[in-house]
Amino acid sequence: MSDKQNLIFGLHGSLYGINTGFVREICWLPELYSLATTPADIIGIFNWRSRMVPVMHLDLRFGWSFSGCSVTDRVIVVECQGTYLGIVAHEVFDVRSIDPQPLDLDLIQRQSPIDRNFIIGIAQSDRDLVSCLDLDRLMREPDAIAALDRHEPPLAAGADFYHRCCAQATVAERATFATRASQLKISVIQTQTDETDTGVLVVQIGTDYFGLPLQLIVDVDTLDRFALSPVPLAPPQILGQINWRGQILPLLELGTVLQIPASPRQEVVVVQIDDFQVGIGVDRIFDVLYLANTQIDALPIASTSQLRKYLRGVTKYTDRLLYLVKIQELVEGEFLSKSVT
Repeated sequence: MSDKQNLIFGLHGSLYGINTGFVREICWLPELYSLATTPADIIGIFNWRSRMVPVMHLDLRFGWSFSGCSVTDRVIVVECQGTYLGIVAHEVFDVRSIDPQPLDLDLIQRQSPIDRNFIIGIAQSDRDLVSCLDLDRLMREPDAIAALDRHEPPLAAGADFYHRCCAQATVAERATFATRASQLKISVIQTQTDETDTGVLVVQIGTDYFGLPLQLIVDVDTLDRFALSPVPLAPPQILGQINWRGQILPLLELGTVLQIPASPRQEVVVVQIDDFQVGIGVDRIFDVLYLANTQIDALPIASTSQLRKYLRGVTKYTDRLLYLVKIQELVEGEFLSKSVT
């Protein structure tokens, strides 16, 4: 059944599907870097989790008129046979189980060859028709195919991202693009390091800085990508629930446990505790650090018993103190065990 699971996204009112087995992340469109050697359908590249990923716009790939990008566009990061690619989408909807039917070439012989090259088939989903993309051919077919029906000259390779794609972007929107690009550089995959090193994701909650264990983190993103829904009668440590890749996850407020005043959080860190996944609301995500055990000091003597229960130590981060959270013990002790009872 999993081979029929498709991520559904929209572009110019049409719906497209990508097999979820290829999807690695969905993020808001960040600021892109332009290269002189990229094909015309690649609008730029960005640093995704320490990996440089090219971004394709289907308007250019399919030979349609290109009207640029907006701050509300998304990028779907996919992987096919070890190659990574970002695909721009106007909207990302949900994951559906669909069964695409092969296209009848006799019926589409008057259409562009692009349709026959890059679309596996058409699927009926409720009242919608979904065009299912052949990701391998979309990524690997020569760019010349996409230019067959292009009626305007290709955009200048190497041109500035804003000049090419976001000419009408305001100063605030440009700052948003740049902030997204900075956040997406964070790698949540632990690289090779000494066995005694501890990998932590540095986050801010309130005015304090905390380190969350890297090996438990499966995703990070801004809260505005999710629709935060309230949970009726939920305790204050539950901010609400979010739809993460088709799964409904609780969003936890650690401030009540760590004795920090609750406030609207801006970022989400998704962690996995055994078979349980949960979102954690934080104010800001900063960095990834690898700490030797000798860099971790004991908590101050004045720390309360509650903090000692869920903090493993403290270290220096720039000119601040960074508290290392025992996130598995905290989630199990304050959320999972109490929800069971």
